[in-house]
Amino acid sequence: MKTQLNPQKRFIPSEEYRQMLVRDGERRFREWHSTYLNYQKAYLKEMRQRRQ
Repeated sequence: MKTQLNPQKRFIPSEEYRQMLVRDGERRFREWHSTYLNYQKAYLKEMRQRRQ
């Protein structure tokens, strides 16, 4: 029995691919947004401390 070196490629339907890209974009946005909110929170805290 011979092992196949190049298994047959499975093509993803365009709608499924689009949904994968949307989910990935949403995940990346959540990561970026939470980092931004943490930065903003630290910045505002520092500004409050400087005013006192």
